[in-house]
Amino acid sequence: MHDINFTHEHELKEHDFLGCCKDCQASLDIIKPHIMGFAERIKKYTRKMLAALEPEDLYRLYQILDDLAHMETGVHLAGLILDEPDIRRELPVIRSYYSAFFSIHEKHLAEELLKSEAPWETLKSFPLYPRYKALVRNQIEAVHTAPGSILAFIGCGFVPMSLILMNRLYGIRSIGLDNSAETVNLSKKVIQCLGLEKEVEIIQGDEFRLRDLDWDLVLVAALAEPKARIFQTLRKILKERKEHVPVIFRTYTGMRAVLYEPVQPGDIQGFTIVKEILPTGRVNNTTVFAELDE
Repeated sequence: MHDINFTHEHELKEHDFLGCCKDCQASLDIIKPHIMGFAERIKKYTRKMLAALEPEDLYRLYQILDDLAHMETGVHLAGLILDEPDIRRELPVIRSYYSAFFSIHEKHLAEELLKSEAPWETLKSFPLYPRYKALVRNQIEAVHTAPGSILAFIGCGFVPMSLILMNRLYGIRSIGLDNSAETVNLSKKVIQCLGLEKEVEIIQGDEFRLRDLDWDLVLVAALAEPKARIFQTLRKILKERKEHVPVIFRTYTGMRAVLYEPVQPGDIQGFTIVKEILPTGRVNNTTVFAELDE
């Protein structure tokens, strides 16, 4: 297994560039080596090597990137950083790692939940639990969900945390969709061990399955792909249904876009954005509410 060294000789601190509005180039020069250094480090790991790490080591590695993503750089500086040619060339590597991290880390969590005698307590001990809770709270407060409404979630993953918390905290019933048979099988077991099988249904399939299901609003996961196809399929289905149905999706803005490719305007052709909720604290996702164009 690859040897891990998580110590930093020159750890990046936020006060290193608090004057960025006066000299963004200097701030870019400070931040760039840290992003490039992470890219060089992560290239040494194959997917198999990442999966072989202990969960604590995997999470500590992720925290290095997470700290970079949550630097309060402002929109202008974040744009300069992510558009810098050398950094831009490394973004696919960084973003691929981020996606792999979540898949591996969620699978670890699912396995821990299934072994636990107190799965709810195990779930709450998950390091990212507070972030999901804040993300769900902001989302629910922004949308008026009628009693009995069913949410369809495209790309639910091994542990559909959003669906679990929406039901646990707000009583919302849901359907989670995922293409992977392995993911669906494990996700169903997680839902069952939490006692939510009557409230949260997990189904194998992609956005095309929505034609055959009963739902009232839809949420597209930040890592669900391919975005353009998903939204165009949703557009067709909504036109067929002739209903005014809220479409919610998660994306990445500002420095958080170092983590994953943001949803592009071309991806959501036929939809109009009506509201955005920017992330606060350690939440990663911007939540966007869209409506079908007339």
